[in-house]
Amino acid sequence: MIPAPVRPIVMLMVDDNPADVVFFREAVESSGTAATIHVVPNGAEAMRFLRREAPFGHALRPDIVVLDLNLPLMNGQEVAVEMASDTDLNTIPIAILTTSTSENCVCEVYPAGRCLYFTKTDDFKRLQLIVGQIAEHARTVQQR
Repeated sequence: MIPAPVRPIVMLMVDDNPADVVFFREAVESSGTAATIHVVPNGAEAMRFLRREAPFGHALRPDIVVLDLNLPLMNGQEVAVEMASDTDLNTIPIAILTTSTSENCVCEVYPAGRCLYFTKTDDFKRLQLIVGQIAEHARTVQQR
């Protein structure tokens, strides 16, 4: 019997650094992770995307949000707090991927078991491992 193809994970990456976005995309691709990645550069656009407000009216609901903390307009902590307080959004797992070291503050506001925290790295192999953990987290939370 041929196994059913794995549906690509829909990721929303919230990061204002184009180099970090390219590096992450390359890690996803080279890791063999089947994923569709949407990118927005700030927290305000992330919330519009998640709520499918213009111009994101037809956006797919992400399986996971990959969130930087150091963002313009609305920082990552504010996004996590807003998502956590919204019953339509707090079931979406998040993966913090940032240079910040505020893990306790961020993951404590989000529903238990739905938040992962990673520090950004310039080590490509390490980033590939992080991508694998993010993908596994998205799949595991979906199955709950």
